[in-house]
Amino acid sequence: MTFKDFLNFDKLIAAQATRLLYWLGIAAILLYIFGMITGAVGTMNYNAGLGVLQFLVAIFALVFAIVFWRVICEMFLTLLSMNDRLKEIRDGRPGSTTPTQGQI
Repeated sequence: MTFKDFLNFDKLIAAQATRLLYWLGIAAILLYIFGMITGAVGTMNYNAGLGVLQFLVAIFALVFAIVFWRVICEMFLTLLSMNDRLKEIRDGRPGSTTPTQGQI
């Protein structure tokens, strides 16, 4: 990627940032679930049934949150890749030029 591409927004950098945000989101989800499991174990000291229920909810939340976060990131990456593919199609057409105001 050249500096000109960066200034003209010809190449988007959000795809790389999305991959980083995906892993940061996974880390945040795991920390939150760890807190939920810790709370469930603490609850088991005075109410075993409620503690087990909290533990099961934490496991369900772990699976749901990771899948949901993955879907959100994939949708964003799909939108970004559509932009790249449309540019490839535009550039691959014979006689294609950037449209001027009169051509639009």
